[in-house]
Amino acid sequence: MAYPKQLITTLCEQLPENLSGFFNIEHRKYFQGFEDINDMVSSTMWDFIKDETSKSEISNINNVQIKMRRQKKARWMAAYEKGASEYPITDKKNPFFSIQDAYSTLSGQAFMKIYETNDLEKVIESLKQAVKEWSGNDKSLLTEFPLISSKTKRQVLDSFKIDLIISIIKIINDSLDGNIESYFAKKPTILLDNPLFSPSKYSVPFKQTVNSYVADLVSYDKDDMVFQMLVNCDPNKMDDIQNLKVFDSRDNQILLTLFNNIHLDFYQSKQIVIEVGAIAKSMVSRPNKRLYEDVKMRVHNMARTGFRLCKKDKPNDPVFTFSLFDSVETIKQNNHEYLAITFGNTLFEAITKQKMISVTSSNYNSLDNDLSKLLYHHLQRERISLSTSVAPDANGLLYKKYDYSFFQRIILFRSKKKKENIQLITETLKEFKEKAIALSDFRYDHQTGCFHLYFFLLSEDEKADLLNTNELHDSDLSVLSESITAERF
Repeated sequence: MAYPKQLITTLCEQLPENLSGFFNIEHRKYFQGFEDINDMVSSTMWDFIKDETSKSEISNINNVQIKMRRQKKARWMAAYEKGASEYPITDKKNPFFSIQDAYSTLSGQAFMKIYETNDLEKVIESLKQAVKEWSGNDKSLLTEFPLISSKTKRQVLDSFKIDLIISIIKIINDSLDGNIESYFAKKPTILLDNPLFSPSKYSVPFKQTVNSYVADLVSYDKDDMVFQMLVNCDPNKMDDIQNLKVFDSRDNQILLTLFNNIHLDFYQSKQIVIEVGAIAKSMVSRPNKRLYEDVKMRVHNMARTGFRLCKKDKPNDPVFTFSLFDSVETIKQNNHEYLAITFGNTLFEAITKQKMISVTSSNYNSLDNDLSKLLYHHLQRERISLSTSVAPDANGLLYKKYDYSFFQRIILFRSKKKKENIQLITETLKEFKEKAIALSDFRYDHQTGCFHLYFFLLSEDEKADLLNTNELHDSDLSVLSESITAERF
């Protein structure tokens, strides 16, 4: 397993200065086997975490390493006290031997340059006080041990890794709620190919068929096709069907949260079990009871909802059909409610074959506009596609123009008025531009009715992560690989 390059870079950027500084200063002495801090972080995560990336597994690893650090500090202190009390300062087993040796062999000026004084006793007393403070601080790093230079290279390397993994896990807990998988907001491409979501909730008229109720979501006059939503309902409960609405950005968020909580057992069972509260907290930090109920209702609605694309004159012979989930069950245990969700075959296959588009959760969460959140994965897919098919322009950007129908085919718009929807799209693209997410610039041409989009190039980390997934065709992977090689050259 290779951790995403983007994740590693983000973790490195958030490392405490005392850790990254120690690595950079002592690189030649202790860390020659590592190319840079990114390599060190990636290697350390593999040593300690491997593929145990769930929140509970991360927590267990953290507790073990904190205990290990305390034990090592205790051993170092015991050895320090024994060496200081049982051996004279002229003995190599005394922790202050190297200082006394420097005092005896160096010139006064050279000694003063290192220790800022010529008084040997003052230097030793100062170090004793520093060791005492280090020992009394439970959060002090092993590599902050004032006499760290007396340790072997192996001891320093192993100790640095313990400090590093504890710091990494703290960053993961603080910024990713303890779940490495949530660094990315991943979305299967099957959910991008048709307009499943709307930026606002609204009802659509359903008509009864033999097996379900059907609502036309989008009609494609040019192709004589219609995209439909199918819902299984009890004929005796018609009120339910009247209350059903299209999927909106909140439903989209629920699905992204589910995808981020997929673990190894899912690939055997097709099922995930997740606490209702975990989903609710992905929407707001302090959810109320109403939101908990809303989450349960939405997930159960997903289990009875399907979609199909068909010819208008042949509704019973669909070109394409799929459902999100096979079943959903609410489980109550220890005063908590959980959802046991079994995925449908089509969605399960898309996930297992990694037919996904990924964006960073930090970027996704920074978007305020509901339409922006729905459009982000589509823009990222366009950005990836253009990176393998067109050359950058004079400004180093990827350009393509899109007409209004492009957005109609991927987003459900409540309004049928083109002018209103154009305004919504413009406001959304403006947010991407202002926040420098995916888009560097855009303009709308009123005469042609086209949007001219200028995408940022993929970063080297993004390219490397794409090479480690199946999100691209082989030919596209080859283009990206050659691009990375050329950049490095």
